[in-house]
Amino acid sequence: MTLKKTAFVTSILSILHPATLYAGQTSTSATDQVVLTEQTEIIIDMGAANRVIAADLLRTLSQEIPAAVCYLHHDVDVEEASELLGKSIARFDETVLALLHGDETRGIIGPETLFKVAREIEELIVAWEPIYDAALTVLTDPSDRAAVEVVYDSADRMLDQTYHLLSEIEAEYSNPVELLQSDMLLLEVSGRLAMMTQRMAYEACRVWSGEGNAALIEDLQKTIGQFEVGMRALTDGMPELGIKPAPTAEIAENLKHVASDWSVINGYLETVISGAEMSVDDRANLYHLLAVKLHKVEELEDLYQAYSKRVY
Repeated sequence: MTLKKTAFVTSILSILHPATLYAGQTSTSATDQVVLTEQTEIIIDMGAANRVIAADLLRTLSQEIPAAVCYLHHDVDVEEASELLGKSIARFDETVLALLHGDETRGIIGPETLFKVAREIEELIVAWEPIYDAALTVLTDPSDRAAVEVVYDSADRMLDQTYHLLSEIEAEYSNPVELLQSDMLLLEVSGRLAMMTQRMAYEACRVWSGEGNAALIEDLQKTIGQFEVGMRALTDGMPELGIKPAPTAEIAENLKHVASDWSVINGYLETVISGAEMSVDDRANLYHLLAVKLHKVEELEDLYQAYSKRVY
């Protein structure tokens, strides 16, 4: 089942505030231009785009951790799953603290001063603590079913919570001086692609392992559809959302790489959805390809981040 374009449009628009119209407003003096330049430099130093990318990463990690736990628990691609799980746990810790306290090495300058955003981050830290403990337990003992269930139970909840944090950051940091809303949308769509690679890995693992149900299969189909629409939007543009085709040659080339092995991945996913038996090698190949796809999409996010600052 392929998600209709209109559904994707609705899902994107639902987290973005309506664009403020600045048509016809131009600087009328050299002084105005200097002020705008100084404001822009201040905002870039605060790291508006960097904060969005960091929040996007938390959303991706909220799915990468359950996916790695599932493959590790079922003894598939153990080496890669173990490596990804260990790195994902550490990255979640580092990223959530960077958003709260600031991290100049990541371009996030100064602690979070906006009350609503800081509160969201603090609530996320509280929710993360038991998941952190359970994920570490699985890393040490993949057979610990109780710890596995804690992580499984967190998948939807943490996706919602990180999504809500991202929405708050987007709302607070998106304006024509800090970060153009059109650029925010590009960051949002590319970030969703990264998250969905790991959501597909997690949902597919639950299905082929026999732990899924009809609802989970529908969720996997929906995720596949959203991924495909997102790829088309970034590659070919989506005028109804104000998304133009890839704005730089480097981004266009990266999108080609991201799409290059999608047909192979989709073939594996269709096998999962059909209920046909998958060999251990095919399960491992699917996980590996989605892990590689994740890294390619994260590189794409970095390119869009640079583009948002016009450093390309």
